[in-house]
Amino acid sequence: MEVGEKLVPEGSGGLPQAGQHRGYVAVDDAGEFTLYPTSAALLNDFEYVGQAICIVGRDGSGFRLLQDADRQLSLTTALGPVDFSWLRQAWLKAQRHNPGEYPLRRFYPAGRETLLACMFETLYLEHAMEPVQWNCVLDGQETHPVSLQDIDGRLTSKSLVERARVQDPFGHLYRPVRVPARGARGHNRHGKVTIFVEIPAAADAGRLSGQTTATAASAMTLAYSGLPTVTGMPAPGVAGS
Repeated sequence: MEVGEKLVPEGSGGLPQAGQHRGYVAVDDAGEFTLYPTSAALLNDFEYVGQAICIVGRDGSGFRLLQDADRQLSLTTALGPVDFSWLRQAWLKAQRHNPGEYPLRRFYPAGRETLLACMFETLYLEHAMEPVQWNCVLDGQETHPVSLQDIDGRLTSKSLVERARVQDPFGHLYRPVRVPARGARGHNRHGKVTIFVEIPAAADAGRLSGQTTATAASAMTLAYSGLPTVTGMPAPGVAGS
């Protein structure tokens, strides 16, 4: 599905903030996840009730599509919390089957709130319709790409991919990794896509905005461990990986 609207509510002035309503995530009948900023945007993207097998709000509440006598779709009121176990399995399956559409791979979402934050934040970042500032450190030099596509375009060789470290606007740190496209719509000329695997980092690496380049680069020095990533494998670069 294509979302032709901004994923930041009007007047938000940037990234969604805590306490703001941040739309809905819908799972369609093909198992794909899409973030919608409003119910209107969601309803405009579906044609029939069964096309959306799950709709979840930022607080974890579930919704369904309804169709009236004129075949117009509407959204139910909140129906209670969604099945966390099912939602997590569906999310991980979508990432495995379509890495090009879900390139941000955070740590395994053990809890409900972690899963919701992971879904809403990564879908927003992967498909943001406006520039969003990232931090990218390569050989001690920090730059500020405005999208994942911008970052990927700078990683023109295997060596650059291996040396780059990336931080999203929410403070999560990643290492780029090239993987087989597996039928994803977006892929490079080698039949691979770049995913960004979350990695452990020094405790003081939480937010880099406002720091000097030297300090920011130092803060992004990585302290690797064997913590599982969202793929279930150790973070690349650790012993045994």
